[in-house]
Amino acid sequence: MSNLKRREVLKLLPFALAGVLSYPIEKFIFFSENGDKKFTVALKNIKDGITKLNKHDMFIYKNGDKIKLFDAHCTHMGCILNYYPDKKRFICPCHHSHFTMEGHRIKGPARRDLDIITFKIKNSKIFVG
Repeated sequence: MSNLKRREVLKLLPFALAGVLSYPIEKFIFFSENGDKKFTVALKNIKDGITKLNKHDMFIYKNGDKIKLFDAHCTHMGCILNYYPDKKRFICPCHHSHFTMEGHRIKGPARRDLDIITFKIKNSKIFVG
């Protein structure tokens, strides 16, 4: 009887794997590079330093005319980062990875820099997505 159940489970395994693998493939094909996040931010609302866009889980780094957008998720396990202006660092509250204001990895279990989000500037606005 146990062999029969095992065979039934093995017959369903390909379908389960197909379901698990289809989500990332669909996301890659049907969504933009930044997922489904499409929005604009007026440049006049962005001051030099770090601005967190809570609604979009992003940080904007501005230094004069230099602008970078980062995903607010840690590259280690995806926790939302906190920014500490006194230390000028992003620090992961889960596993304590540290990143510079420009998104470069300093230390911790994360092995790579923060993910950069592509954008365009047009008519004094930042366009994402």
